[in-house]
Amino acid sequence: MSARVISAKVSRDIDTSLDYNLGMGFSLRNLCITLLLGCASCASPGAELNVAPLFARHTAPNYQHAEALGGIMQYHREGDAERWSLQPAFYKQNHDNGAVETVVAGGLGYYDYEPKTEHTYSHFFPLYSYNSEIRPDGIRDTDWSALMWLFGGGSSSDDEENYFWVFPFYGTGKDFLTYDEFKFIMFPFYLESKQKNRRAYHYLWPFFGYTEGSETGWHAWPFYGEANVKDRYSRFYAMWPFYTQSTDDLDKKYPRKAWMFFPFFGHSQQDDYNAYTIVPPIFGWANRPSTGYSSWQLWPLLKFENGGKREKHELQRILPFWAHFKNEQTEYSVFMWPFFWSRKDDYGRTKRESKQLVPLFLWANTEHPDGTVTTDVRIWPFAGYTKRSTPEGSGLEHKIRILDLGMPGLFDSETMSKSFGAFYQLWLDRKALVDDKPIHEERTFLNLYHSVESAGHSRWSIPVLGGQWTEPSGITHSSWLFGLIRWRSGDDGGFEAPAFPGPGWPDLSQ
Repeated sequence: MSARVISAKVSRDIDTSLDYNLGMGFSLRNLCITLLLGCASCASPGAELNVAPLFARHTAPNYQHAEALGGIMQYHREGDAERWSLQPAFYKQNHDNGAVETVVAGGLGYYDYEPKTEHTYSHFFPLYSYNSEIRPDGIRDTDWSALMWLFGGGSSSDDEENYFWVFPFYGTGKDFLTYDEFKFIMFPFYLESKQKNRRAYHYLWPFFGYTEGSETGWHAWPFYGEANVKDRYSRFYAMWPFYTQSTDDLDKKYPRKAWMFFPFFGHSQQDDYNAYTIVPPIFGWANRPSTGYSSWQLWPLLKFENGGKREKHELQRILPFWAHFKNEQTEYSVFMWPFFWSRKDDYGRTKRESKQLVPLFLWANTEHPDGTVTTDVRIWPFAGYTKRSTPEGSGLEHKIRILDLGMPGLFDSETMSKSFGAFYQLWLDRKALVDDKPIHEERTFLNLYHSVESAGHSRWSIPVLGGQWTEPSGITHSSWLFGLIRWRSGDDGGFEAPAFPGPGWPDLSQ
């Protein structure tokens, strides 16, 4: 008997057995045919797929998003900008202007490249930091440090700023902290520094030293020290901090003179300005009748200050209950410090207003020099909302996040989302402009729902269940149950070939 005849006989016997045992018109042949057709009709490699949280790939004009393992692994592209991430280990962002940004371990590691100035900066705290850029004069300047500045160095392409140190044994440096240059040998035994035309030499820092150049002086701390700059100031101390004395603004008609016996009493005077302190800094008061300035304080709880000539301002403070400050640019009030804040800033072309209940709530509205307005709302950590709009109120871009760990000024929402969003972000609703054209994206936790709108195309999908794609012409493509049931609308509508595991729509990102 031939193999073909044997195979046919076995197949008929199994079909008959299954029909009998299951009590229904079930055919193994029909099941196999269905599976084979499904396999034969699998979605092409470049098609839309959604079997989240295992894997998903979504496309639209100028848009592509792929992710695996619930968003732990992600690839995202909009226009010429693209991002890769393996959360929480790292993410890398290539911007459309050629800039590159990489964040490692939520910010412990960082890399940034700006092509315009060929500026490169990177760090991995506390192991190292590196900075290199081309200055406006065309010279490349490079600086680096390692192990919390125990090792450091730098160089410039003109060899004018080459330096190196191994702390505390020996080193030279430039543009570090407030110093233009410094040199040390077996720190703290010897330290030399330069600030403009001032040079300072220290032996057993900070105990003994002297200065020369634009400033002259010497000190044997804490017993005695003096410093003098011609036409600027003359200062000295004895048994620091118990007695200090200074004369500043020597080039003016009325220099400012001050002295203090710490911790008992102090006095400062300049023209008709007088200030006194008792048990500094606890009790203090000051006034200048010619400008209407007055101030008094019981530090740190009470302070009242107003008037002034160069910068008129007001300050009232009754901590922790209330504080208020106002000058020409800024006004803020605090209630039950540090929790309730209300603030306004006016810097000419940029204006900002905010209300805040630290750390639970924030509302901020910023008017930018280009006329656009950015609104930020945070109900921390439950939700975040950011919107950029035209002066007329028309929305340009927005982001809505359910569970948002970011807080402006403390934690950047974008960095937190790109580094850890797969683990906490329940909902993202985002609208962005790419080449001046809007792209609207929505995503839930684990990508169990995803939608995107771009260039008239609209797509949404839910794993297993299916989804729908609407073209600019209004034709809709529906895909259900792993892409096994698919059809389209329109004059030539009808069923489409299955595309397991669905939805199987073509790639629109190119």
